[in-house]
Amino acid sequence: MIYLNPPLSKEDFINSGWKEVIDNSERKLCNIYYDNFRRKAQEIKDAGNDRQCAVFEILQRVTVAPIQLDLDISYSTFSDRFTDETIEFLAEIVDEVSDPELQAQIAEILWFKDKKRNYSMGHLAVHSYLESAKKLEDPQKWSRYFDRIKKSLTLGLKINYNPEIVVEYIDDVLNRYQGQDPLWLSVKLHELLQEKKTVNFLRNKQILDTPKYVDLANKGATFAESSGEWDKARKWWEIKAKWHHIEKNYEKLYKAKILGAETYIKEAEDSLVKHPTPYLKASHDLQRAFEAFERLKSQATDEERTVIDTKLEEIHKLLLEYQQQSSNELITIYSEFNISEEIELAISQVKGKKFSEAILALALLGSPQKVLDLRQMAEKNSLLSQFMPVEIKNDMGKIVARQPIEPDKAEEAVIFDMYRIANNAHRCHAQAFIEPARKQIVLENITGKSKEEDKITEKDLLELVINNPFVPEGREYLFAKGLYAGLTGDFITATHILIPQIENSVRYLLSSRGAITSGIDNKNNGIQKEDNLNSTLYPSKYPEITSIFDEDTLFDLQGLLIEHAGSNLRNKMAHGLISDDDFCSSTFSYLWWLTLRLCFGIGILVPQEIVEESNPFIKFAGMFKDDPLFDEFVEEMDKNRRELDEEIAGYEACSEGNNVA
Repeated sequence: MIYLNPPLSKEDFINSGWKEVIDNSERKLCNIYYDNFRRKAQEIKDAGNDRQCAVFEILQRVTVAPIQLDLDISYSTFSDRFTDETIEFLAEIVDEVSDPELQAQIAEILWFKDKKRNYSMGHLAVHSYLESAKKLEDPQKWSRYFDRIKKSLTLGLKINYNPEIVVEYIDDVLNRYQGQDPLWLSVKLHELLQEKKTVNFLRNKQILDTPKYVDLANKGATFAESSGEWDKARKWWEIKAKWHHIEKNYEKLYKAKILGAETYIKEAEDSLVKHPTPYLKASHDLQRAFEAFERLKSQATDEERTVIDTKLEEIHKLLLEYQQQSSNELITIYSEFNISEEIELAISQVKGKKFSEAILALALLGSPQKVLDLRQMAEKNSLLSQFMPVEIKNDMGKIVARQPIEPDKAEEAVIFDMYRIANNAHRCHAQAFIEPARKQIVLENITGKSKEEDKITEKDLLELVINNPFVPEGREYLFAKGLYAGLTGDFITATHILIPQIENSVRYLLSSRGAITSGIDNKNNGIQKEDNLNSTLYPSKYPEITSIFDEDTLFDLQGLLIEHAGSNLRNKMAHGLISDDDFCSSTFSYLWWLTLRLCFGIGILVPQEIVEESNPFIKFAGMFKDDPLFDEFVEEMDKNRRELDEEIAGYEACSEGNNVA
C-alpha cells in the first residue's frame, strides 16, 4: 500500500467516488464491490492519483472476504490485513457509508478489532446486515440474502443486542411465503430459528410460537409434495418434527417422521412416471424408504412397530418387483482400444440432465466385470502362467505379490490372475466412462456456474446418503463429504474419507445379518478389537457377506481394497504407501464410482429372509443340485410333458375339424 502523509481522511473518502462504484454494481454484495473497487483502483493508479487509489485499496481489503463471527484467527493475522492506520480511517468513515452492505462489513471489522469497547459498532453491524438483507431479498437468489439475516441474528445473540428485530423480520418473511417459495429460503430460516441459542432466547423472552411454526412447516411439506419436490418435502417434515421436539410433543414428532419416511414411497411412484431409468430410481427410493422405517422402529411403541413391520413387508415385495424390472435399464458398454466412442457415450448419458439424474446415470454407467468372465480370461492364461508367473512390484521395486506356480495351487493362481485382470479393467473403465461423465457433471453443475448459489455443494449429496441402507446413521456427512470430494476430482480427500467408512459400513451390514464383527484378544488382557476388511470381505470368515453384496461387487471390493494381486488400496493407505501422484491414478476414480453405486443400493442384495417372504418357494432353490437321481427325474418329467403336449395337439386338431364340418 502507498505511504501517505498526511494519512487518509474522511474528505478523501467522500471525494473518492466510492458511491458511484456501488451504484453501478449489479447486485449490492461485497464480492461484487471487491471486483469493482479493484478495477477502479487500477484505473486511478494508472492516472497517478495516489490518495484516491489508497481509498480504493482499503475498500478492496474490506470487501475481499467477510469477517466470520466465530472467526478463529490470530490477532496478528487480522492486523496484517487491517493496520492501526486503516482501522482509524474506517472508524472515521463508517457513519458516512450509506450502503448497508458495505457499512455492515466495516462496522463488524471495527467491532472485531476491539470487542470490549466497540459494542456500538456491533450494534451498527446488526442493523446494517439486516438492512442489507432486506435489499437483497430474492427467493430465487436466496443464499447471500439468507447469509445477511444469519449474520445479523448471530451477532445480535452474541452481543445480546436486539435479536428480536431479526426474529420479527424472519417471522414476516415466513408468513409471506407460507412455505411456497421456489427454493430453500423458508427451510433455511426455520432451521436458523431452531438453533439452540435462538430457541433459548425466544423461550426466555416468552415469544416462542411453536404452533405457528409447526403449521408453516406442515404447509411447506404439503406444498412440496404436491409439486413433487421430495427432497424439500422430507426436509419440511424433519423441520416439523424438530418443532414438535422443541415443544416436547413426542407423539406428533413420531407422526411427522412417519410422514417423512412415506415420501420415499411416493417418490418411487413418481420416479416410475418421470425418471429416465424408472425402475432403477424407484428401487433406490424404496431401499431408502425401508431404511427410514427400519430406523423409526427404535422410537415406536409395540403397536407402532407392528404397523411398521407390515409396511416394511409391503416395501420389500415392491422392491423385489422393481429390481427385477430394473435389470433391463442397466447401461451396457463395450470397450476397445480406441475409446473415443466410449467417451462420447459416457458424456451423452449425463449431459444436460438435472444433477440428481446425472449422478444416478453416472452410477449406472456400466458395472463391475462379471466374475465368470474374469475366470474364463484367467483360465486362458493359466498355461502361460505356469512358465511365466506374474510378479507385482511396488514403486520401490519390491515384490508385493507373486502368482503361485505349485500344481496344488492352480485355483489360487487363477484367482490371482482374476484380480490382476480386474485391476486393469478398473483403470480402463475409469478412463473411458467414469472420468468423462464425472467431468461433464462438474462442468455443468460447479465450474460452469458463474453464480456461487447455483453451484452443487456437499449438501446436495447429503440427501443421497440420508436413510441409506449402506450408510449407518451418524455417518451421512462423512459420506457426503467424501462423495463430493471425489466428484470434484479431489481423490486424496475422497479416498481418506471413504475407505474407512466403507470398512465401517461392511461391519454395520454384517451386524444387521447377525454376524459378530469383533473379537476378544485374550493375549492382550481381553481387549475387544473390531475386524477389518481383510477378514470381513471373505465368506470363509463371514459367510453372511455373500448375502450383502452380489458376487461381482464383492469381488471388486476385495480386489480394490485388500488383495495384493489387485489394488490393495485399504492396506496401502493404512501404511502410508500411496504417494501424491498415485492418487491421480484412475483406480481411485473407480473406487469412488463403486462407492457411489453402493450408496444408490446398486450391488447390495435384498436379505434372503425378505426374498422368502415375497416368494416362499425360493428357499427350496438348488436343493437337488447334488442329487445324482435328479437329472433322471427331470428327463422323465420332460418325456411326460412331450407326450401330454402331443395328446393336447391331437385333441385340438380334431376339434377344429369337427367345427369346420
